[in-house]
Amino acid sequence: MSSLNQQEPEENGGESPKNEGETSSDELNELKELLQRTQANFENYRKQTEKRVEEMIQIATKGIIAQILPILDNFELALQTAETSSEQPEFVQGITLIHSQLTKTLKDNGVKEIKVEGTFDPHIHEALMKMPSELPENSIVGIIQKGYTLHGKLLRPARVTLSAGQIKSTDEQNKTKNKN
Repeated sequence: MSSLNQQEPEENGGESPKNEGETSSDELNELKELLQRTQANFENYRKQTEKRVEEMIQIATKGIIAQILPILDNFELALQTAETSSEQPEFVQGITLIHSQLTKTLKDNGVKEIKVEGTFDPHIHEALMKMPSELPENSIVGIIQKGYTLHGKLLRPARVTLSAGQIKSTDEQNKTKNKN
């Protein structure tokens, strides 16, 4: 047995067993930290990948929905026309059901109609014309085409008619011309 005890220090490079335990503990801590960093990097990669996939789905959805919106506009035109006509109430009822199903599907997929009221907002409205009215200038007078957002981002601006301001009488116009 004495020969075995003499060989152990030589195999360890002359180090005592106490130093060997400390080295193993340091290596173990390093490996543990490396594993934790690797797990954190993998989790970050997984989250980034999920976010990219979601963005790609939204981009693809945006294209499809942009193609569906003119169809929705045509359904609404058909319903407006049908309101003035009393012919074929079953047909009108069917069109109404299809329209409501289409709008519900769009709403369930993150499409929201832009509320058109108050003053003009160039971020969500597109002004196509101005007309004299009793409302203050740049107030929305009418809607030409509805606008929509998809997941909070503008899909299509609402096309509107704006007020050019109050109508001036001919006497007021003449006074303005005489001052110039």
